[in-house]
Amino acid sequence: MTKQTKSITVSILEMLSEIIDVADSLAELAFDRKAAYRHLYDRTGDKYSKSQLNRYFRNLERQGYLKTSTKTGQDSVEFTNKAKLKILDKIRDGAREDGKNRFISFDIPEPLRTKRNQFRRTIKKLGFKQIQKSLWVVDKNIGHLVELAAYEYGVEKYIIYIVAEKTDIDGVIKKLLHGNKTD
Repeated sequence: MTKQTKSITVSILEMLSEIIDVADSLAELAFDRKAAYRHLYDRTGDKYSKSQLNRYFRNLERQGYLKTSTKTGQDSVEFTNKAKLKILDKIRDGAREDGKNRFISFDIPEPLRTKRNQFRRTIKKLGFKQIQKSLWVVDKNIGHLVELAAYEYGVEKYIIYIVAEKTDIDGVIKKLLHGNKTD
């Protein structure tokens, strides 16, 4: 995939995600195909023709980013896990802080090194910061995204996810996540 195609892929997936409330509807990122075409065309204006957008849409389907189905006589489009991981930044930005810290600890075996590295890159994109060698923390409610990444990479059985309201290192965590910002 070329760099231009990659940026078009991400752009189109992000525009499509605007049709729905991404943060609250992650489980069912589905929308009407015709509404999606209209939305994309309205957003891009003269930048892309309708036939170009249709081609991009079909390519996203072929590449495994979108899944289409017909429900009640209407074409429906759904993001696959691959698409959700591609627009992780946009989905993550919709997550809220709720005063709790989320911790991840993982011990993914060496034969799964590639998947371990993919998972590590993903949790970094999600905003997790490393506290110790195998302990990471974030202060946003993004467990569903961690679960999505773990299952997509096939490493779910090697991961522990913990939610904590209070720890004895809250000051260290706050400094790690937010730097020296004052409230």
